[in-house]
Amino acid sequence: MNSGYLALDDYYILFFSVPAQSESLSLINSVQAVPEIRSLLPDSIVRLFATTAYKLGFEDPLYQIKFVFLCLGLFSGISIWIGYKFLKYLYPKESNSKSYYQAWVPLSGAFLLSLHFLMPLVSTRALIESMSAPFLLGAVFSASIYWRFGEWKQLGISLGLLAIASLFRSQVGVCALALFSLVVYRSWKNATFKDIYIFIIFSVLLGIITGIPDLIFRGSFHSSLRSYISYNLQHSAEYGTSPWFAYLPAILGVSLFPFLIGKYKGFDWKSEYTKFVPTILFSALFLIVHSAIPHKEERFLLPILPLLLILISPLCAYWRGIEKGKMSVRRILFLIVNFLLLDLLCFFTIQNNTIELVRYLNFHKEIKELYVYRDSIPHLPVSYAYREPLERYEYVGSLDQNMQPKIDNFDPFKSCSAVLAVRKDYVMNGVDPDPPWILVENFRSSPLEELAVFLNPSKNKRRSSLYLYQFQLCKKK
Repeated sequence: MNSGYLALDDYYILFFSVPAQSESLSLINSVQAVPEIRSLLPDSIVRLFATTAYKLGFEDPLYQIKFVFLCLGLFSGISIWIGYKFLKYLYPKESNSKSYYQAWVPLSGAFLLSLHFLMPLVSTRALIESMSAPFLLGAVFSASIYWRFGEWKQLGISLGLLAIASLFRSQVGVCALALFSLVVYRSWKNATFKDIYIFIIFSVLLGIITGIPDLIFRGSFHSSLRSYISYNLQHSAEYGTSPWFAYLPAILGVSLFPFLIGKYKGFDWKSEYTKFVPTILFSALFLIVHSAIPHKEERFLLPILPLLLILISPLCAYWRGIEKGKMSVRRILFLIVNFLLLDLLCFFTIQNNTIELVRYLNFHKEIKELYVYRDSIPHLPVSYAYREPLERYEYVGSLDQNMQPKIDNFDPFKSCSAVLAVRKDYVMNGVDPDPPWILVENFRSSPLEELAVFLNPSKNKRRSSLYLYQFQLCKKK
């Protein structure tokens, strides 16, 4: 429902998959179009969805993108089924008779997971992270079965699902260390090294299999992964650094932690959470490693959010079981806040400023030149439009003493097709071009983004409203 649900970073994937009717998206050039640091798998899936939409009659790129979002939502919804089956496995019916709240754990988990793809507080920037989440959750499910019974088949399934999850989000691969620690512990406990050997064999086979696509299409084994690691080592800090504890407030906010505080009489913490040892181990290792990386973004947490929701499912089920037949203020407020945030996310378009600018350009094809004041637009998400390319798209560093943009080789008598985009904070600080530049449009940000800009302007300036000025000195033909 929210056409701005995708991260600006991930427009690079959409750009090479939408519009599906673009000649540049031919199957022949598809591999060359995908950035070297990206795996081919996410792009292939997005391309499949977009092409399907086009064949169904969706010619407008915006509707192709909405169709992609719908498919990704259904795709990510697999987590609900996996999570429910996982909790049913941990809480079989025969164990529910002793404690009433335990009967509600699987349904509580399914309810929480039904919102995870749209997690209002963090996932306003999501594509590949959300696509990796169901596979990571499935890997933990199989790891839990292996942990209890030592089934080699489940060990292989867990490793295989982890490998797939890593093709969407490379950092998810660190969870293989958590799985390996379970294998080592079981091997030490049973005084046998067979499981370790099997883990190594499976890992090597999966390493070869997942590297073959790059070898075939790019001519180098695991070139995407190697390029990704190299790029982040050299450029990660350029996108900002955060303190080691930056993810803790995000997790507390996502879980609406204040609602979890209370008395849990008769709740056996040790017994309950012993069942979740693999889940805790996967989540903890993921958080520790990611907390050690200087560059942090909330969307990086998306792969483990289903795991964290699984972990709080017993607590939410406890509310239902113990307070049955009573009005629970805590539960009512929990639901109100969740659905209020969900409504805000659904009906207030994220990144509305740049999306509306692109849509404006789509319907005003007479505009041939777009000039951007400094960093007012970090990326232009051209995937939202299907039109002839702009003749000029350049950044303007400053205005002269006459409040005119300093543009090289600008002919005022041949520039009726020129527009200038300036971000709101620059306009408020005096960057307001004089005539013949005329303000023609204001692309407002959503209230949520305006709040984000107010709370942290240094990090969220790009979310501010945009002002569009058009040059009107010459006479239009």
